[in-house]
Amino acid sequence: MISELVKNSRRSDRELAKALGVSQPTVSRIRVRLEKQGIIEYSAVLNLAKLGFEMIAVTFGERDFQKHPEINFKKAKDFADIQASFLVLRAVG
Repeated sequence: MISELVKNSRRSDRELAKALGVSQPTVSRIRVRLEKQGIIEYSAVLNLAKLGFEMIAVTFGERDFQKHPEINFKKAKDFADIQASFLVLRAVG
C-alpha cells in the first residue's frame, strides 16, 4: 500500500483497494493506522513553473567550497550571467 501511496497519495481508498485487490475498509484501516503512527504524511508540491518561477540551484561539496569559496562562487556567478533569468545568491556560513 505504501508504494501505491508514493505513486499518488491522492488516490481514494476505493482506487487503492482495487489496485491492491483488497476491500476498501481494509485500505481505510491501514491508511488510518499508518497516519497515526506517523509512517505516512502528506504535503503539497508546488508547480513553480506555473507560478512563474525560474530557478537554479548550485551546490558544492563542503570540502571543495571551503577550500576555494571565491573561485567556486565566481564559477556559479559566471554561469548565471550567461542565463539572464537566473539569480545567484551567495550562502553565508
